[in-house]
Amino acid sequence: MPISHQDHATQIRNQALAGHGESLPAEALGEIAQVIHDCCGHGLLKSHRLARGWSVTHAVAQLAAVADAAGLPQRGASERGWRRWENGGHCDADYQDRLCRLFQTGPVQLGFGVDYTPRPHLSGGDHTNRRDALRLGVTALVAPGVLLSGEAEARELTRRSEETDLGPSTLDHVRQMIDDYGHHYARYDADELWESALADRRHVAQLLERRMTLKQRREMYVDAAWLSLVLAWSAHDRGQVRSALAYAADARHHAEQADHPEAAAWSWDVEATTWFYDDRPDRSLQAVQQGLALAPTGSAAYARLTGQLARAHARFGHVAPSSDALAELRRLAEQQPLHARGLFTADAARVWSIAASSSLWTGQYQQAQECAEQALAIYGEDPDISPTRRALTALDLGMAFTRMGNPEDAVAHGILALATPRQASAIATRSNALCLTLERAYPKAAAVTQFRQSMAQSQQTNSAIGSSS
Repeated sequence: MPISHQDHATQIRNQALAGHGESLPAEALGEIAQVIHDCCGHGLLKSHRLARGWSVTHAVAQLAAVADAAGLPQRGASERGWRRWENGGHCDADYQDRLCRLFQTGPVQLGFGVDYTPRPHLSGGDHTNRRDALRLGVTALVAPGVLLSGEAEARELTRRSEETDLGPSTLDHVRQMIDDYGHHYARYDADELWESALADRRHVAQLLERRMTLKQRREMYVDAAWLSLVLAWSAHDRGQVRSALAYAADARHHAEQADHPEAAAWSWDVEATTWFYDDRPDRSLQAVQQGLALAPTGSAAYARLTGQLARAHARFGHVAPSSDALAELRRLAEQQPLHARGLFTADAARVWSIAASSSLWTGQYQQAQECAEQALAIYGEDPDISPTRRALTALDLGMAFTRMGNPEDAVAHGILALATPRQASAIATRSNALCLTLERAYPKAAAVTQFRQSMAQSQQTNSAIGSSS
């Protein structure tokens, strides 16, 4: 019967303790733990526990005793929690400190960090070093099967390729977080979303420092890309242009490393939007073209980028290219739902909204009004799905009414946009543009004065909310 990794660890410990009794200094126990980790594939935290011959129950009791001795408040660590840590689950800074006290070592040695100190190759090292001696002492437990049997060597190579410090549910948990952000994006306040997604993105960065299979690493890179996309959109909503572009670039890097063109295409989508609202239509158009080269044909990303193409060309006054892109977008809309919830989706309502924006830039104000009204009719069926897009469409409709000599209806739709429960930087930018256009065209109109006052009140309210959050 083959020896299990748990029994193998016990053999390593017993061989190292031979002639020393049960008492070894913490440094030597740490070296035994490293050998167990290297030879058996256990995570570092588990290896330190096995080096001491402790069960999980005993380890939890020892952790509580160390906290008592140090005068730390008890936190009630459980066996379940300990096993979760050993399987790669999140361990906060306070528990990391307690575990380091327990094993008399540092966070790197327990797998909570990475040591980038260069190390010489084993063959050039000092073989009188205790760790090398321990490695040589346990060679008999590992090497014979590897050296004597090609079959055993192949199995050993396969085993090592499967070694991972991630628990079986870690990737599922990360994907669940990403799905929640994407599906319920509109429900989050921009600041709340930023703080939450940033913490999760940092957690994924910590996980990527651990040992995992190549397949797991690829999947984790894709997860990192999606979380960075959420952060890029959140930064855009908060008016943080440089952060939005930085996280879009980070998402693209991880997506390209994982060979995931769809996520890379979405990174160009958020970059195009960020440049557009930063009044850099040239950079926006370049980003759109980059994204369309990557987006899978017929995907939601492809539809979104086609809309971006129509809007970017319209911003330059390129009527024919913008019209061609809108025609393609309407064709794609037939394959999309009427109104879809989520950050990474496309729908028919967005088509009409983009058509309204594009028509404004090309001077087709009647067409802009008709497209915006059609989009608002869809958004009105469920205002909670796309509150930001609904507000922007209302502002486009207000601009169309302004151009056609109807300031009262323009202001009414501007006030509707200001009342959206989810404010974003783009809404403030478009509201200011509408207000300036109204003031130039109708400087003495009472409705225009009312809109200016509504804008000032909205800004005060949002500032108060921001300072209290």
